[in-house]
Amino acid sequence: MPERTPDVAAIITAHAEGVMAGLSFRSLLDAVGVARAEGIGVEVLVVLDNPTAATREVFAEADEHGARVAEVSYADQGKVRNHAVGLTTAGHVAFLDGDDLWSENWLADAHRMCAGAPQVIGHPELNWFFENQQNLYFLPDQTDPDFDPALLRIANPWDALCLAPRSAYVDHPFSARAVADGYAYEDWHWMLETYRGGYVHRVVPETIHFKRRREGSQYVQARARKVLTRPSELLDYAWWQERDRSV
Repeated sequence: MPERTPDVAAIITAHAEGVMAGLSFRSLLDAVGVARAEGIGVEVLVVLDNPTAATREVFAEADEHGARVAEVSYADQGKVRNHAVGLTTAGHVAFLDGDDLWSENWLADAHRMCAGAPQVIGHPELNWFFENQQNLYFLPDQTDPDFDPALLRIANPWDALCLAPRSAYVDHPFSARAVADGYAYEDWHWMLETYRGGYVHRVVPETIHFKRRREGSQYVQARARKVLTRPSELLDYAWWQERDRSV
């Protein structure tokens, strides 16, 4: 019999996280175990981008946990994610950074919400930031009557650590990082393009992502350089004026 196409690809990307990546991988495996117990087919991918020796060592035995390991040399998170999508045929893809954590119910509950709705992208209800920044952020649901999509012009209410149909990544690949040219915030640009493409960003109740905010992270560097997200129609007032006229 032909192998069943995975329902979900659980993908962890890592670079220089060292031992922290081991904790993140353990978190991923716990969530995979819960999902598989509910009958969801999950494949596990590890994609290392120019990894340090310590980070590579953390994943030296990843295959013993059923993971496939790939190593690339992009030094660019967006390109790494695009490459990772090309390694799987799973119906949905969920990314985890190598120093972040998932609540155990994340994959199972997110897949349950998204599986029957091909245009839905699932986000955790709560981002819990730790280390260099300690706060809580409750993500908005696009279908909430109080959600104003014009918020997307000035801020990104979501991020790429979501569960989305693979088609969302194929149709809207992440843009390259170009801080020297004044562009970053690849996640924000991806949210703009998927929203414009008809995808709906939903919150998965009672799920949490624990997100490490460290000194020198790409996000911190981008803010310090005061860079912009890449151009998008949704950043133009004219697009919203036309949208409001057609409603």
